[in-house]
Amino acid sequence: MKRFRHFMVALTKTEQDRSLIRYAAMAARLGEPDQISFVHIQGAAPDSVKQSSHDAVVGELQQLVQEHFQDVSANVERRFHVLRGPLIDGLLSFAAGQHVDLILLGHRSDGRPGRNALIRRLTMKAACSVWVVPDGSEPRIGRVLAPVDFSEHSADALTVAADLTARAGAAECIALHVYHAVAVITYEEAIPLVCGMEEDAYERFVAPVNLHGVEPRPVFVESERIAATIHKVAEDEKVDLKVISTRGRSRSAAILLGSVTEGVIVEARTPVLIVKHFGAKLGLLETLLGRTFRRDAPHFN
Repeated sequence: MKRFRHFMVALTKTEQDRSLIRYAAMAARLGEPDQISFVHIQGAAPDSVKQSSHDAVVGELQQLVQEHFQDVSANVERRFHVLRGPLIDGLLSFAAGQHVDLILLGHRSDGRPGRNALIRRLTMKAACSVWVVPDGSEPRIGRVLAPVDFSEHSADALTVAADLTARAGAAECIALHVYHAVAVITYEEAIPLVCGMEEDAYERFVAPVNLHGVEPRPVFVESERIAATIHKVAEDEKVDLKVISTRGRSRSAAILLGSVTEGVIVEARTPVLIVKHFGAKLGLLETLLGRTFRRDAPHFN
């Protein structure tokens, strides 16, 4: 979690903020960031609006945060920002300009298209990792699920999942691999597997990964409906957090989400940490996997 040194918590000045701030306090206790920025974006307003209204909003946010951050180390710097302008552009501009590593974002998963579009746009365009917290999520991490497709990016996500498991003293970290028969369907840029050899491939995949002393429990499920399967396994296993990877090109370029990651986010009923990557590589991973295990398997990013 030390990769995330600057958190940004996106606040809306609604009841949803209370739940998100409680969760952010838990994340701060585990991750020990250097700084947390609490950001509220107001709509565009005329120049006649007085500065006192800005100060009043900052005061309200400070009071709300203070209620739930009493157990967070005083060494974690807390800053408050009230900005004006379009919501998505404002959050993205702040995150990029202030070198934010992790955005914590509330999500009311009520199926409304507008809300789903907003969460999708922000997680797609943000150049940093995003932790999506559905409204009412309990601030606890007891069981962590990391979908893996044997790619370098999913290895990085598994590293983050294991780190969180260790820091939280959580019950378990689960590495879920969803695969499908080659004859049924193929996926672009897939990392192939020979059917029936998933366990061997997993052992080769996980060998070079830094697991922070945690031994994930591998789970293998054959299915064509990858996002739905991830949700079902998470529900069956009573998972508190999903950690999933996505492809990152660079800090200056937009980040593209695959359909699986998108499905996991939009339909989330439990928190999801989307880990984005900027040069995080496991150099010998492809070599260690070897050609023996190559056949079609779905990507999660």
